[in-house]
Amino acid sequence: MSRGPAAALILLSAVILLLSATATSAHNITHMLEEFPEFGVFNGYLSQTNLSGVINRRKSLTVLAISNDHIGPLSGKPVDVLRRLLMTHVILDYYDSSKLNKLKLASKTMVTTLYQSSGTADDQQGFLGIVHTKNGSIGFGSNTVGAPKDAVFLGEVSKLPYNISVLSISHPIFAPGIDPSAPILPPPPKGSLAPPPEEEVPAPPAESPEEDPEPPTNQPPEAAPSPAADAPDSPDDNTPDADSQSQPKSPNAAAKQLVQSLGGFMLAIFASFFIAA
Repeated sequence: MSRGPAAALILLSAVILLLSATATSAHNITHMLEEFPEFGVFNGYLSQTNLSGVINRRKSLTVLAISNDHIGPLSGKPVDVLRRLLMTHVILDYYDSSKLNKLKLASKTMVTTLYQSSGTADDQQGFLGIVHTKNGSIGFGSNTVGAPKDAVFLGEVSKLPYNISVLSISHPIFAPGIDPSAPILPPPPKGSLAPPPEEEVPAPPAESPEEDPEPPTNQPPEAAPSPAADAPDSPDDNTPDADSQSQPKSPNAAAKQLVQSLGGFMLAIFASFFIAA
């Protein structure tokens, strides 16, 4: 074989390897959580409700994961209810510990969840509130009026910066009205101290509903122990400003553009060598 075709084949192989590396850089929530057995039940629930595929197709996400020791309240739920509850644990924006700690102290930030994009959310069911208390703790909860923000941020589990982040929280979040079997909390007794009313914050525009993946299986979710967690102090609420901030450009998008340009250049060289041969 002459030097021309041999060099061209080497260049073509390099292009294929670069394109393959770019294709495999997409996240896979199942594989990410498989590295952490303490989140095995939560990972199984995502697969059972067919939410893993939805998460893998999305970009710029934050998944609020619950460990096996604290996921007990979700056990035994019907699969359709479990799916709706888990969708409220997927934030349609990227948050890691650094970004959370930059939130204004004694404030509440409203964020949109995957459940809002389903088109079936009522009122504020598709939104979460993130509170950053004066003592530095961070809590998550449904943004519906009166819902507690007591699912405490425990730490990062895994992340692919600006693409997907998995955060550990102390217990599941229950948006009022999603689970018909959930008890309705009575109003506080008269004379008891109650937190000041939350300031109304305009909700961000909802995304258009996307087509649901294959229907979830009918196997009942496996059981897990009941959670035990401390709740953060209730801070004063302010109008959120974090959702309006623009995110840095995804490294995957920049890498893809670079590989496409490099691939075209190498293919042109390949063609010239082939013609010369």
